[in-house]
Amino acid sequence: MPLIPSALSQSLQSRWLPRDDKGPFHDDAAASAQALAGAIAEWFALAMASGIPCATASARQGQLQSMLLPFLQAGVAPAAGQGIAISFMAYVAGQSFGPGVAAPPIATSAAAAAIGMVLADLNVPQSSRADQIAAALHAQALSSIVTFPPPMPPSPVM
Repeated sequence: MPLIPSALSQSLQSRWLPRDDKGPFHDDAAASAQALAGAIAEWFALAMASGIPCATASARQGQLQSMLLPFLQAGVAPAAGQGIAISFMAYVAGQSFGPGVAAPPIATSAAAAAIGMVLADLNVPQSSRADQIAAALHAQALSSIVTFPPPMPPSPVM
């Protein structure tokens, strides 16, 4: 099953982003990192390359959570956007797709800018914010190539 940004958006809305009437993000950065890492790992577990599913998405959730924490503690939207994209890049790099291994996504800087902008604007409704973050992470994920041993050709993450 390919990655679907709307599935990530729904998970971000239910697990991580504050509701529209709740205002800014929670003060507990550790809980926020855990919720965000859980949403991303659950979504990325559906990733495939050459028809082979990602085998390590759930196992590396803790790694993603620990990478997200300092960026979310900073409390600055551009830094958080950059940190989310960099953490996701490191999380994707090395993911196992059977005998294949994912390379770092090349769209990390674009995702960082997009996520930082949407986090900075607290007037964006929750659903729109989730859609924009999910779209940025989706584009970033699709920019990763999985290399397989010969004779299989490299394949993008889907």
